[in-house]
This record gives sequence, C-alpha cells and structure tokens, in this order.
Amino acid sequence: MKASEAGAFWERNAETWTRHVRAGYDIYRDALNSPTFLDMLPPVDGRRGLDLGCGEGANTRHLARRGARMDGIDIAPTFIRHAQAAESAEPLGISYAVADGTSLPFADSSFDFRNWRVSLSKPPSAWPARSAGRS
Repeated sequence: MKASEAGAFWERNAETWTRHVRAGYDIYRDALNSPTFLDMLPPVDGRRGLDLGCGEGANTRHLARRGARMDGIDIAPTFIRHAQAAESAEPLGISYAVADGTSLPFADSSFDFRNWRVSLSKPPSAWPARSAGRS
C-alpha cells in the first residue's frame, strides 16, 4: 500500500475511529494493550520521543504524562486536529504535525526513542524513522 493510499484510508476513518476509541469502545486498547505497553516501557522521563502514526494522540499523551518530550505525526489531518484539540484541553507540551512516516520532517538523531504502535504495515527496517533516533 502506498503512503497516499494509507493516508486516504485513515483520513476517511479518522472521525469515526476517534469518536469510538474516546467513547471507550476499543476495550483491547484500554484494558490490555495500553496498560501492558506502559508496564513494559523503560523510563522516558526527560527523553525526546516521536510517535509515528500518533492518530488522535492517546499514546502520545500517555508518554508525555510519563515525562517524555513528545512530537506526534500522522498522515491523516483529522487525527492531528483531534490530537491538537486534546493538547489544548490538557497542555502537556506535545507538538503535533501532519507528516508521512516515510519522509520525516526532522533531522536524523532528533529523538531518543520512537513509538509506532498502530502505524506499522511494514517492518521497521523499511521506515526512515530508524535514522531519526539517537544511537
């Protein structure tokens, strides 16, 4: 799938996805995936992180609440609009932008870590985001 096709898919579905997950309909995310992910997470306090395919920003906010300085990108403008609205309602210092994970708007080694929980459709070796992190 081309990035443009993936972007069009997510843009078509972003409003419904956001409404449903924020209403608590994604029970696996809320009851299993997110708590497990956060339990396994190494310390991120004071580190700069990039959330690739951040969607409506839930995971980005979880990481920021743990002290990470976060940037979130998503290919779907509607997701970014919802993420920015959540940031306005509860400021955590997160910067969100519409961007394609195959062509990042950041210099190499800009981040201490990357998060991409939903966006992967190819293995990490296929993503330029590998070069965005510090060695």
